[in-house]
Amino acid sequence: MLAGGLVLGVTIYERHILAGLDATPDPDTDEGLAFPAEASYEIDVADGGRIHVEECGAGPPVLLVHGHGANLAIFAPLATRLATQGCRVVAMDHRGFGRSSAVPDEFDFHDLIDDVAFVLERLDLRDAVVVGHSMGGAVALGLAARRGDVTADRVSALVLLNGVSRGPPDRALWRARVAVLEWSVTERVGRHPRHGVVLTSGNFGRNARRSHVVSVRQVGFASPSVHRRGFTRRLLGVDLSGRLSEISVPVVVIAGESDRTVSAAESSLLATSIPDARLVVVPGAGHVLPVERADAVTEEIVRLVASADHEPTPTPHVDSP
Repeated sequence: MLAGGLVLGVTIYERHILAGLDATPDPDTDEGLAFPAEASYEIDVADGGRIHVEECGAGPPVLLVHGHGANLAIFAPLATRLATQGCRVVAMDHRGFGRSSAVPDEFDFHDLIDDVAFVLERLDLRDAVVVGHSMGGAVALGLAARRGDVTADRVSALVLLNGVSRGPPDRALWRARVAVLEWSVTERVGRHPRHGVVLTSGNFGRNARRSHVVSVRQVGFASPSVHRRGFTRRLLGVDLSGRLSEISVPVVVIAGESDRTVSAAESSLLATSIPDARLVVVPGAGHVLPVERADAVTEEIVRLVASADHEPTPTPHVDSP
């Protein structure tokens, strides 16, 4: 009897959430998210891994670095706009996500940073604006703080979308949460046509569009957790806050006013901890700025690109394995 009431309550709640999603069509997401690739590369790494990269457009380079649970497709609306604004847009799948290879047994946050540095070097990108979303923002910060050699040579600025400088604490509760995230049942729930959309909608801000939520959910289950088994646990305890004062490139922190994952207050604190960083808070937006507010994000990136002096970089030939 109690179980039946619980199921009924959950069903009513989920239907309420689904009914509240904006059904207005959006050409960016009505057919799902697909990066507008004009070229793609499979870049071999010395440890035997492989990094998948796609790009479009021509002009000053912008490197897009996605967050946990996503892949480069999350940047599809952003990439289309940036390319039409005269940028060379390069996006990579972290290892364990998208089309890149699975993470090695000892792979951790510092390896994510080194992979981004390797892509910058392998494609010979110079004066690149590095855009990191969520966990990708932490990786971008780590690049500037830990790989000053590469940053000085190849990076003109950082843009942090819903970004953070630290991961969850390495404590028992968080270790348990991570174990649940890597549980196959959790993944199956995410694939459910109703449960999955409701869960994903929690990442969005006010007046979320249904097509946005559905498309981001599809991106999420395109990267099976088995490809990064144990990796999420290695992100616990990551903390770059002590090195933020060392960052010497321009930084723009873009926050969602209604982000429930990384609050606007946390983004504000991050911006004040980085020398001369600029904070932009997007009204009503949640944790998926590249999809929810692609126009506003594009405007900020293009402004940053225009403020830097860029030398054109040739598009290299990268052999596939």
